[in-house]
Amino acid sequence: MSDIKKLLILGNSSSVHTDNLKSLVEGYFTQTVILDNKDFSLHSPLKLIKAVRNAKKLLNSFQPSFIILYQIGVAAFFISFLNRKTPVLAVGIGSDILTVADKSFFNKFFVRYVIKHSNYFNAGSIAIKEKMQSLANRPIEITIANLGTDDILPQKKQNIIFSNRLHKDLYNINHIIDAFAEFLKDNKNKDWKLIIAATGKEQEYMQQVRNLGIEKNTEFVGWLDKQQNAYYYSISKIWVSLPQSDSISISLLEAMSAGCLPVCYDVKALEGFLANNKNAVIVNDFNENFFERAVNLISDDIIALNRKTARQFSDKETNRQRFYSIFDKEFNN
Repeated sequence: MSDIKKLLILGNSSSVHTDNLKSLVEGYFTQTVILDNKDFSLHSPLKLIKAVRNAKKLLNSFQPSFIILYQIGVAAFFISFLNRKTPVLAVGIGSDILTVADKSFFNKFFVRYVIKHSNYFNAGSIAIKEKMQSLANRPIEITIANLGTDDILPQKKQNIIFSNRLHKDLYNINHIIDAFAEFLKDNKNKDWKLIIAATGKEQEYMQQVRNLGIEKNTEFVGWLDKQQNAYYYSISKIWVSLPQSDSISISLLEAMSAGCLPVCYDVKALEGFLANNKNAVIVNDFNENFFERAVNLISDDIIALNRKTARQFSDKETNRQRFYSIFDKEFNN
């Protein structure tokens, strides 16, 4: 077999997670190319047709030795359909498997088609692994691995609650804002600040903040690069993320590494990783004062425990070797 190994990654080219995947595994390959998945939308037929044509051209011209489908959805379906011989690693990242697959017949068909036509499988948590297995029509071996994180050293902590998940309905940013407004009603919390990063529905959320009269305590900082994200993690006491379906996200691991206390919704993927009132606040009711609970839980011991847990789970070299073991199976190394 030729020593030249070419990798094609299907993913969102503007996502830091796609970049992290590339940097984690590209050392195994001679050349790596990212194919953007953003234009593979059933809602935009003309863009979809163009995206499929461009993908077919790239497959023919680049002739990859291996393909990674980072997120299993419409784009992954079309690449699986176009691909005829190249080995494929299907990566389930979270909502693509845990929720989207069950939203319609077509979504489930796409996911099952990709799984049927893939050779190798990766999940970031046990919950995703179990769901992928249930969607397969055959026994499949699924490697649990994540993209790894860099250790983020805590700085002098400030009374900051940090939210940096996307502004999509899935992430319930509106409930975070409502809960923060309730938290501020107690005078002892008046010096706390909510910092909201990422993009998507800022104008809607800004209007919500104005309606609640909490503008002075809320800041929208937009899309952050890796260094900016690390800075806000490092100075924040609390990190909040409330999707009702999620995996063990890279954001959670980064927040724990930086010494933030996690406030997360009660999802199956977090069982055994976070424990309510032990090393995190687990939310079951959006109407409860969960930020008050979080403030009362913060301690040096919990910060130290969470930093240790995050490092053990998301060590980059350990996770890199888990991906390399998949490649070794294909290339007989």
